[in-house]
Amino acid sequence: MIEIVENYENYINSLPELIGKSYYKAEFFIQKLGLKHATYYRKLKSNSFTHQEVKLITSLLFPEEILMQELQKSEEDIKAGRTIDFEDFKQKLRAKYNV
Repeated sequence: MIEIVENYENYINSLPELIGKSYYKAEFFIQKLGLKHATYYRKLKSNSFTHQEVKLITSLLFPEEILMQELQKSEEDIKAGRTIDFEDFKQKLRAKYNV
């Protein structure tokens, strides 16, 4: 358990560097997090993002890993038989988007 906490702490401490090396500008993160400029830079400097913000930043920094996790989860759902019929799926989409 201690190792998990230490790894998380190391990750939090590396966030400013990871954000700086990313292809995104600060404005992108500010907009996605819904923060004001001053708040974003303060949190970045002091490593004080909430765990929800860290989760969102991580998904923005590593979209390929998120996609791979989703695909793996989908494969597990298929193997376990947790699927729906295509016609049912179309009906749900029509109901949701009024198409």
